Amino acid sequence: MKVSIIVPAYNEEERILKTLNDYYNTFNTTFRNNFELIVEMDGCTDNTPEIVREFSRGKNNIRILEFPKRLGKGGGIKEAFKIANGEIIGFTDADDSTPAKEFLKLIKEIENGYDVVLGSRWLKESRVLIPQPLYRQILSRGFNLLVRIFFGLSIRDTQCGAKVFRKDVVDAVLSDLQVNGFAFDVELLYLAHKKGFRIKEVPIEWYNDKNSTLDVKKVVPEMFMALVKVRLYHSPFKAIIKTSKLKGQ
Repeated sequence: MKVSIIVPAYNEEERILKTLNDYYNTFNTTFRNNFELIVEMDGCTDNTPEIVREFSRGKNNIRILEFPKRLGKGGGIKEAFKIANGEIIGFTDADDSTPAKEFLKLIKEIENGYDVVLGSRWLKESRVLIPQPLYRQILSRGFNLLVRIFFGLSIRDTQCGAKVFRKDVVDAVLSDLQVNGFAFDVELLYLAHKKGFRIKEVPIEWYNDKNSTLDVKKVVPEMFMALVKVRLYHSPFKAIIKTSKLKGQ
């Protein structure tokens, strides 16, 4: 089956080339011409677009989506979903935290019959070779606890950037997706679960990017409110928040 891999990139000039080399070379070896790499960029103010365009020269299976304004990770992925041609569609982080060889494990599970497969850092067999700082690990675990409480999803790691879907899953949920920020992955998984698709979490080898920064005082309340809004939107009370700034959360 043809595979589409989406790489959302916002100001990634220092990391994007490594990721593109890893994924393009690995998938070119494994799938030959039966894959496409979609690089989605929005609101970039650095040299990321120039680096991506230079890398794509002579490579017909690299597609570029570029938007002048910031859409957020979720907004960018949704735009890429709309043009993806693969029967299997996935996305991965631009910092190569999930190496391409690990991403292939997710695709294998789709071929084995699952509808949604996501990489996980928190399963017993997972190998986090460069761990996050302790406060990031605590935030991640706390976030996933809230996800279980709000949405009933028995998923240990909703926020790992590596996820793969059958195309019919994307087609089924795309029009219902509302958020572009922290809760995008949660909403995507929740809708897939709600529609009865088979979901599997797979242990992977994962590397934290030490250059990643997080403003805890700002992020914690944003994370909580994003989950609350998603829960409300997909409930009988959704009319209450119809005019809220949900898409910006």
